[in-house]
Amino acid sequence: MPGKIWRSALAFKSNWLTLPLIRHLRCVQFRRLQPIGNGRQRGTPIVRYYWDRYLEAHKADIRGTALEIGTTETIRRFGGIAVTRAEAIDLSLHSPEVTVVADLSRADNAPSDHYDCFVNQFTMHLMYDAQAALYHSVRILKPGGVLLINFSCVDYYFPRGLDMGTGEPMFVYRWFTPIQVENMLRSLNLGPEDYTLDIYGNVFTRIAYQMNMPAEELTERELGFIDPGHPLLICVRVVKSADWRADKPDYRTPWKPGVTPAQWNRVRGHYAT
Repeated sequence: MPGKIWRSALAFKSNWLTLPLIRHLRCVQFRRLQPIGNGRQRGTPIVRYYWDRYLEAHKADIRGTALEIGTTETIRRFGGIAVTRAEAIDLSLHSPEVTVVADLSRADNAPSDHYDCFVNQFTMHLMYDAQAALYHSVRILKPGGVLLINFSCVDYYFPRGLDMGTGEPMFVYRWFTPIQVENMLRSLNLGPEDYTLDIYGNVFTRIAYQMNMPAEELTERELGFIDPGHPLLICVRVVKSADWRADKPDYRTPWKPGVTPAQWNRVRGHYAT
């Protein structure tokens, strides 16, 4: 009985959101100069909704010795008992879960051919030397290992940088397009047989995400419609072949402004304090 009530409530919510008057009223809130709630975290971010769906579809790849950025929460949640060893990589030992201390774009100290799976999420737009970060993401995999990685097409920008207490402030250096990502992959000797690329999003979800609307306030149709001309998130699955070889890119060092970075705040979210 409780399950039936819950399903009925979800169905009512979905139908309620599609009513013409409600849809128009929801769009009125976009006529504003700042995101809804002044950037405070509300519900599930739309990009996280898409990424969770992608990981659920590829959870069989998350197994054995698995690696994640900053924490092991995602690989443990989606890999479950298939993950025999969960590790994290980050700029500092801010958590017991961090076993590899390195900047991913300079991760020469991370062992080659070591991981069965690497979940690299919501990081590449923060990498000035994204090509080098992608190279190391593949290099550290065992032959047959899988890289699950995403690339943001649009996101918040941190004008002063953002300090999350993980080693040094983060800056947003770029937003990606599908053809840009494919060229990065191919420049590392990865062909169509080595990777699959999926996009998620449409013009409405792009705007809704920028306006800080959570996924719970969108209908399944709004979330599920894919418009190749207005992608929000690019998701890639790479399988490292036994004969993969690629030259290490020449490292590039970014200029960073001499400003005091904003401090991450779980309530204020991307707008920090």
